[in-house]
Amino acid sequence: MCDRFRGFLPVVIDVETGGFVAATDAVLEIAATIVRMDEDGNMGVHRTWSFNVKPFEGANIEQAAL
Repeated sequence: MCDRFRGFLPVVIDVETGGFVAATDAVLEIAATIVRMDEDGNMGVHRTWSFNVKPFEGANIEQAAL
């Protein structure tokens, strides 16, 4: 798997939004997870960061997104 990423392991990014339109819908949360390969060659979560984001004034936030 390491060869697939030129020796680097990927970082997984997740963004939670208040809807699907970037111009009107707020980003509510962003997270990043570093994955590492163990001695058996299995990939797993090494560390995760998650941050809530204060929506911009007037942002649309769909109730289903909460």
